[in-house]
Amino acid sequence: MTSVDRPPEMMETPTEQQLELQSEGHAEGFFTAALQLRKQDLLVDMTVTLDQKDYKVHSILLAAVSSVFLQRLECGVQEGMNLDGVTTSSGWEAILNFAYTGDLEPTPIMAGDILDAAEALGVPRVAEICKAVLIGTENEDRLSPVEEKWKTLQRLEEMYNEGIGWDTELQAEGDTFRVHRLALACGCEFFHGMFTSGMKETQQAKIPLCTQFTVADLGLIISFAYSGVLRGGWDYIFEAAQAALQYQVSGILDLCLDLFRYKLTPETCLDVLSFARAYGLHDLENTTEKFILNSFVHVTKTPKFLDLPINQLVDFLSSDSLYILNELEAFQGAVRWLTADWIGRINCAEKVLHCIRFPLMSNRELKQVRKEEMMADPGHLYNLMVQSLASVPPGPSKMEQLPCRVRYPEKVIVISGGDTLTKNMATRSPCQDFWFTHRFLNGIGLVKQVEWRRLGYLPEKPRFRHAVVVKDNKMYLFGGKHYYGVRDTMCSVFRFDPLCGSWERLADMTNCRSYFPAVFLHGLFYALGGSSNEVYCLDSVECYEPQSNTWRPCAPLPTPVCGHAACVLDGWIYITGGSDGSCRCQSSMIRYCPDGPPLLLAPMQEERAGHIMEVLDGRIYVAGGLRWRDGHGGYADQLACEVYSPDQDVWVTLHPLPQAHVIAASVVLNGELYVLGGYSHNTYRDTHLIHCYNPSHDRWVNLGTMPQAYADLKACILEVPSSYRQREPSIPDAPDLEVPPDASLDMPYQNSPSRC
Repeated sequence: MTSVDRPPEMMETPTEQQLELQSEGHAEGFFTAALQLRKQDLLVDMTVTLDQKDYKVHSILLAAVSSVFLQRLECGVQEGMNLDGVTTSSGWEAILNFAYTGDLEPTPIMAGDILDAAEALGVPRVAEICKAVLIGTENEDRLSPVEEKWKTLQRLEEMYNEGIGWDTELQAEGDTFRVHRLALACGCEFFHGMFTSGMKETQQAKIPLCTQFTVADLGLIISFAYSGVLRGGWDYIFEAAQAALQYQVSGILDLCLDLFRYKLTPETCLDVLSFARAYGLHDLENTTEKFILNSFVHVTKTPKFLDLPINQLVDFLSSDSLYILNELEAFQGAVRWLTADWIGRINCAEKVLHCIRFPLMSNRELKQVRKEEMMADPGHLYNLMVQSLASVPPGPSKMEQLPCRVRYPEKVIVISGGDTLTKNMATRSPCQDFWFTHRFLNGIGLVKQVEWRRLGYLPEKPRFRHAVVVKDNKMYLFGGKHYYGVRDTMCSVFRFDPLCGSWERLADMTNCRSYFPAVFLHGLFYALGGSSNEVYCLDSVECYEPQSNTWRPCAPLPTPVCGHAACVLDGWIYITGGSDGSCRCQSSMIRYCPDGPPLLLAPMQEERAGHIMEVLDGRIYVAGGLRWRDGHGGYADQLACEVYSPDQDVWVTLHPLPQAHVIAASVVLNGELYVLGGYSHNTYRDTHLIHCYNPSHDRWVNLGTMPQAYADLKACILEVPSSYRQREPSIPDAPDLEVPPDASLDMPYQNSPSRC
């Protein structure tokens, strides 16, 4: 695990700004290694005698916690130490264990002996813990064993900087570094092997290192061994990763690789790809390639893109997984690369443009192509485009008949459940449908389309007004309703694994819930408010722990609410809008803390319920839903869209939705916001349309349709195996659903204000 204080995407120029990365497991690994070395009687340099028993120890670790041992190091005293008459065996062993593990759990009976030992040996941290035990007070500020290890390591670093206890000199490129042999052995596998394998360096006080060791590399490794921290610019991080690979420093390497994997940006991804390929890091290479394909348009706008080798550019442009809004974007990227050095790259033009799938362009996009000077008629490249278009069958044709493959992204949109009109349009029917977007189509003279394929069916029963959360590419399905009666709300929870196509039933929620959101934060899933079989609006919150497969209650919401939306950003849960017990829509914005009181933030500019809410580029977007018509009574469609900036606690109005999406589904895919389905309260009509919002253009685009019109559905993003894509395209089947024999029809579900 790593902690990145200033991630690259928050910086204006990631290659120039300073990064600070800390390995969260470094202290644990350091002291585990030290304890193992003591057990093996390696690198120990001092013997402590007590009650006729000898304890071989590492003096610098004892000095990091004890002022008595520190004074001996400062004075250069090297002989052993006799503690007879100074402390008891139990007191001394507790302090010795604390120095290596940071752990101390004294009983009231033992606390007195340990306190006497701590005061005699000058160990204030141990003394403070024992005093709290003896007087029976709870020390809420007490550090955990891991935190105690970090504090000991920090003191060890201070001793290094002060020159206390140095026992080895390392020489590289004529420079000398005076260090603690134990610290390097515990912080770096290279030096661990050197100092413990019986080599001559084990006993040498002055060690000339091999010529391949540079001063920069050695300084980096020493600094990390004592601190577990890397500080520097982007180039420095690359140098650290290279040094870690060369000298077997797994802590540094893991830290750098985590940054490369999880903090990729368009500006840095091409450098990371080159690094991964140079060192044969295939997992990192695959991750980076996926990022580039999914962010291709943004990558083409960076200076690094202009230096991309021709073969890599061709690989990207040829990929079926290249994510672009339309084929024109691929062409524009190719043109930018070619014109950056037209004289030198003119011979590459045909090879590059051969990757562009001109038959997938609309007439308007083809006109944009012809405006480029290199595509002028007559000309070789113009003829290349014409030949590509000439192979399209004349007249109307399906996209499957096009001679070139259609691109589809690695990640897909998945929709689940919802409800829809039956075939005779007389009644509504809950759905068990489970679909994914196989590919996005954009043909000549045709509007954009989406090809859907079936993933399967939801388990057990139809489901709508449910909640969905994705974690580690597994979809968690919570609650919802299976029919339209007051007692048809569910508490069941399922997990879907797309790699094996299987559903697993998990522990039920303690409350039946529908019309509610669920989120994941810090290892737990949270179900927030909603409606139950007994109550229209709930204020209760419960959380699910996957490891124990159990639910437990959490702090309630400020007020009962349903039809609200929630998301997670920067370690906080944010909740917007919803309907209260009087069915009025809210404009509230709440920052919910499971362990403390909620915080009311700046309200939205518009009230809404049954809306969507997503996080995109560090900001929170809300769109659609319902509003209350003042003066007229009842609900009306809410088309307004807003974006919230947490740093400023401000909402800004965006371009409104082109049509109503009430109780719709939403996802964020490759930097764009998708809204799918729902209905219009003004017309009581469902919609099968998909609208996509691009923040850089502040506009909504119609991207096609769902398999059919659904409302009360949910959507998420998953990676699905290629086996799903190889299936034949599916068409939706919407059989009329018979009324279950146990259905409770006390509250019929209809297109009326009671719907929300």
